[in-house]
Amino acid sequence: MTNSIGMQFVSIDSGTFVMGQDGPETDHQMMKHPEKFDDADADEKPAHRVTISQPFQMSVMEVTLGQYRQFKPDHLKHGTDSDAVTQVSWKDAVSFCEWLSAKEQQPYRLPTEAEWEYACRSGSSTLFHTGDSLPPGFQKWSSDIGFRDRYFKGAVLPTEYRTEVSRLDMLRGGQTPANAWGLKDMHGNVSEWCADWYGPYQTGSQTDALGPNDGDFRVFRGGHHSIFTRVLRSANRSAWLPESSSDRIGFRVVLGLPPKGANTPPAPTPLNGQNVSQSLAKIPTVSEDAPLFEGPRPFVKIARNSYGPLFFRHNHSPSITECPNGDLLAVWYSCANEDGAELSNVASRLRRGTSDWEPASVFWDGPDVNDHAPKVWWDGEKTLFNFVRGLRENLVRTSTDNGATWSKARLIQPPGEFGNQVIRLHDGTLVLGHDSRQVSLVTSTDAGESWTFNDVKQRVSDFQPGGQGFRYPGIHAPMIQLKDGGIMAMSRLDPPEDQEKFQFKTPVSFTADLGKTWAYEASVFPAISSVQRAAMIRLQDGSILFCSFTDQWRDWKNRRGMTFKNSSGEFTGFGLFVALSYDEGKTWPIRRLVTPGGKKIQVNTIDQVEFTMSDTYAEPCGYLAVTQTRDGAIQLITSKNHYWFNTAWIKALPSHSN
Repeated sequence: MTNSIGMQFVSIDSGTFVMGQDGPETDHQMMKHPEKFDDADADEKPAHRVTISQPFQMSVMEVTLGQYRQFKPDHLKHGTDSDAVTQVSWKDAVSFCEWLSAKEQQPYRLPTEAEWEYACRSGSSTLFHTGDSLPPGFQKWSSDIGFRDRYFKGAVLPTEYRTEVSRLDMLRGGQTPANAWGLKDMHGNVSEWCADWYGPYQTGSQTDALGPNDGDFRVFRGGHHSIFTRVLRSANRSAWLPESSSDRIGFRVVLGLPPKGANTPPAPTPLNGQNVSQSLAKIPTVSEDAPLFEGPRPFVKIARNSYGPLFFRHNHSPSITECPNGDLLAVWYSCANEDGAELSNVASRLRRGTSDWEPASVFWDGPDVNDHAPKVWWDGEKTLFNFVRGLRENLVRTSTDNGATWSKARLIQPPGEFGNQVIRLHDGTLVLGHDSRQVSLVTSTDAGESWTFNDVKQRVSDFQPGGQGFRYPGIHAPMIQLKDGGIMAMSRLDPPEDQEKFQFKTPVSFTADLGKTWAYEASVFPAISSVQRAAMIRLQDGSILFCSFTDQWRDWKNRRGMTFKNSSGEFTGFGLFVALSYDEGKTWPIRRLVTPGGKKIQVNTIDQVEFTMSDTYAEPCGYLAVTQTRDGAIQLITSKNHYWFNTAWIKALPSHSN
């Protein structure tokens, strides 16, 4: 059958198949074995029998750009009519189906996830409808050259990949053989939206299986060009926000009434959201009469050899906030590879009145989407904010019940990693740094309802002391508002040639116009680089707290340390330190190495790095995040450990060093 806009359909009979994939789970270590594709993802289990009770018709090809333009004539300014349409959200795809249904008086819709996998397998039970491997040259991969070469390191790719692909052919469908039922591009080309909300599989046989009746993410299937073939497996699952669009996601349609199966239950509430107290008990102030210090105590608690969605291998880029009920909530990302699709956002809670962080649990994770570098922040009243980089956009969610539940995500532009913590200015403006070199600050003047940003694309800054420009240099800059209303940022600048301009010191930048223009100086603190991020906040007593490292991790073997004071005079210390300024960052007279001192202890830090902590050695690396809780205590975390102390401890002189 061919419809009025040229879409060809094949009939799919009812039947029963095994949905999902059992067997060994992948470790997602694609840097180690990028050619491997046969292991299962955790969310593909358990494999289970599904009966499709009613026949339907499915389009042979993905909806093309030409067909979609009959619905929206102005969609995309580039591309040919034979390309698979992309840059369509799930909602756009549903609207297209509604338009086509009205036009032809026929029930067009998106396939359910079960219908999609049933049709893709087309009677097969192998990894792909082609068997347990893809034929030579099946998977197009000519874009994302840097990403491809990072994993395959310039080597010849396995035979199933095709790298010599013209730009005109990257999205053109029908270049690979159809499956046994006549459907093309069920593996690759572009991913395809399905009707269902994403949720965990259930055990036992099902008829006309449907996802949950609500959720955060809509399913998309099939994989796309320029990605590992394991993502193209018939069982592989992906999902993202229904409002989001991507240059790698399109859709195909089915013709037939929706199935009347039962919705599966939603995912169980993760530990970090269970039994969360909603009380607002009075919190006593921590005494400043004597130095108080606790730590290091790990907040990242993940079982060894856990490969998803909690990963023991790499846990990084944390954020921490106090909740209205007095709990501490830490969030971070967990993965095998930082740019891998397996990356997930996880969290742990230190409940008020307890001394140990709970085991990590999933916080929020779009399957097969690298939702990167989460941030959490409490507005001091009733609302928690969660920010994260998404697929092709940034996102914000809120919670008004201490993080037990969260709102649906709202999209924020521009895409890119938020650099460090949120700050709130005297006039209520919320400010976030942004690590894209084309953006300065991201701001909201209406308590987070809407956001705008300084676009500095194609504007050149003079990154050197005494220079001026349009954003702060480098990345990951913590910021505070100065008493004169301006903003001060301390950033990480990685390239040695750029560090040299600042005498290998951390750059400090100042803006008086909300990030439109900046002036640069060299701070007194050593430069930091990869695997390190500084933190800075204004304390309740008005002083500024800065947290960083004495040496660059990449040059740790040649470390020089910093001079610190103790009760006997001075000593050279190495690693994590804190400093206080009482004159708006002009001077930093008080500095202390973050270590309990005394007996040497072995401490585990990021990526299972072991070091010996002593009077003179603190953690050498990690991403820092810090907050001061209502009781006056300072809560500092690295990529692995939590430290608790008061300002009296920072000011006190250690008794000795050895």
